[in-house]
Amino acid sequence: MPDTRTVITVAGAPLTAKQLDLVRSVSVEESLGSPDKASVTVAMDTDNNSAWHSSLDALVAPATPFTVRVSRGDTSYELDARSVSANWNFTPGGLSTLTVEGMDRSVEMDRRDVQRLWQDTTDSTIAQTLFGQYGLAARVESTPAGTDSATYSPQQSGTDWAFLRGLAGRNGFDLHVESIDGVVTGVFRRINPTAAAQGTLRLGYGELGGPATASVQLLAGQEVHLTRTVPGTTDTDVASDPGTGNAMGPRSLGGATLIRTHAAAGISVLDARTTATAMAERSAFGASLATTLTAPDMPLVRARRTVTVAGLGPTLDGLWLVKSVRHTITPGGHSQALGLIRNALGSGPAGAGGLAALAAAVAL
Repeated sequence: MPDTRTVITVAGAPLTAKQLDLVRSVSVEESLGSPDKASVTVAMDTDNNSAWHSSLDALVAPATPFTVRVSRGDTSYELDARSVSANWNFTPGGLSTLTVEGMDRSVEMDRRDVQRLWQDTTDSTIAQTLFGQYGLAARVESTPAGTDSATYSPQQSGTDWAFLRGLAGRNGFDLHVESIDGVVTGVFRRINPTAAAQGTLRLGYGELGGPATASVQLLAGQEVHLTRTVPGTTDTDVASDPGTGNAMGPRSLGGATLIRTHAAAGISVLDARTTATAMAERSAFGASLATTLTAPDMPLVRARRTVTVAGLGPTLDGLWLVKSVRHTITPGGHSQALGLIRNALGSGPAGAGGLAALAAAVAL
């Protein structure tokens, strides 16, 4: 039976066992399309001069580093955070607390507006360059190269993070920062919704049990027909996609409705094919499932990866993509609130191949 282990590091040193005894709650959340977040609440001490102090006092300054590591069994999740807010609750004679909230290191890339023209530079090269400027390792998938100035010389007007989000969206990529094998890494690449599952969640009357809620938008999936004007020419670039690629089960939710759209030269798209596929496949994620795990033998679940769900019947059982995980750890125990999404129904074999373009399912 795995136990949850938590390590909190402040000012470069982990909290001692005595300091951990004063931690009232720890919450960490990783979510597809959003920065990872952490919240730590500790009890405060005081003296006769009302000098309140706590183990988190060093974090009460803008963007101060701290880390939270949560482990169960052989699986762990570590967030290298920067402090973004602090909240005090004073109860003289009772439990007074300080709560510090933090975000992953993408917050460092989102603090300064930049005006810049990336002349003849591919999106993947831009991502690699920007990650390096902030001391991050990089996992970057290649993007097309060419001479189309409207496509390959993007003009930046905004923060580095906001700019990268736009580039990720037009490529159908996910953008996030995570600790990989202890190294903080910027990720700019596709997510594969049919990748091997990180584990199986046996819900319903299974060993993980607990209530679950599911919903399916049966007409959300779109077949997309897109026309794009090629910049600097009178030519048009046309593509269609049914939205049924990379289905996670035998009954795809893609292509239930039909849309026709025109992407003018001013729209930041790579090409009609990439954009049409991204729009169509993203829209197919019409199924969602929410559950909270509290069982003593529950696994540590990670977001942006797949899991197999069992115990909810032939319609809902099968492969799901973990959109979000929120861990809440208190002296009373550990719970994981999960948000799962899916682009198909049924528990049969999923579609083969990698993800052609899931723009991180951000819009879902």
